[in-house]
Amino acid sequence: MNYTDIHTFLTIASSPSLSKAAESLFVSQPALSHRLSALEEELGTELIIRKKGSRTLELTEAGQRFVPIARKWEQLWIETGKIKFEQPSTQLRVVNVDSMNFYFMPQVIGNFLEEHPKCSLHINTMQSNLSYKAVENKDADLGLITNPHFFKKVQTIPLFEEQLVFVCGGDAPYQDGLLPSQLDSADEIYIPWSNTFLMWHDYWFGNDPEVKVMLDNIALLRQLLDLKNTWAIMPATLGRKLAEKENCRIVSIENGPEYRTCYAIMNDQRSEHPLIDDFLNELLKTVGNIPEIRLLDLTFRRKNP
Repeated sequence: MNYTDIHTFLTIASSPSLSKAAESLFVSQPALSHRLSALEEELGTELIIRKKGSRTLELTEAGQRFVPIARKWEQLWIETGKIKFEQPSTQLRVVNVDSMNFYFMPQVIGNFLEEHPKCSLHINTMQSNLSYKAVENKDADLGLITNPHFFKKVQTIPLFEEQLVFVCGGDAPYQDGLLPSQLDSADEIYIPWSNTFLMWHDYWFGNDPEVKVMLDNIALLRQLLDLKNTWAIMPATLGRKLAEKENCRIVSIENGPEYRTCYAIMNDQRSEHPLIDDFLNELLKTVGNIPEIRLLDLTFRRKNP
């Protein structure tokens, strides 16, 4: 069975008669019938109903079932033929936690695309556990996560640590030098930033504390800090942005949570995608200039050290 056989059958299936199919393929009707008979012999079943004197064409039940299979076969053949003409991938698919999109990621993306103007960059926001699945299934080339897991075929590389800070509305009564024991979790806008943050939170407020609002992303965070006496712990870059633009304050806190670690996750065969290292290089170069961030891995800083 070859491409000609498949194309011949699909042409027959979409034609009202064998004579019309022969015209479309620029072959004689006897030649077309010979091709069809050879294909039927190879498959071990008849594909069209042969009625003496009938001018219309009708597929057998097997022929009807074979149509979608033949279409897939033809499409695979076409895609296979394109391989020799394809250039190395210029698409990079990145998945990351949403808190990274707020402060430094726009700059990282802008600088990266200046260096790679032909790259098609796909950014999807998802939680850490889903990011692992996306990378493992090769639905994403690179993940940026904060809660590491073990997946056999996925590398997890620590990149940097970011300070977590206390943020409240501009009119809230909190002052520098806060102790966690002075805080009421019933006023908290709570987001579970990382496993280490959860441990800190459980230590000071218990395993199942009452909070004002629990969120799984930052979309509503700013607006909720306008509620009376509300407060939140968040990454320093996010807190800085809110303090600069949104009438919020960063308040120093004693015995605060540990830094949150950001990890890169990627498939074991990352060397097949050269844009991954370039993107990580740009990310580390950008966050390396932020005082509240400490770099952990310099593997990717190959340019502009």
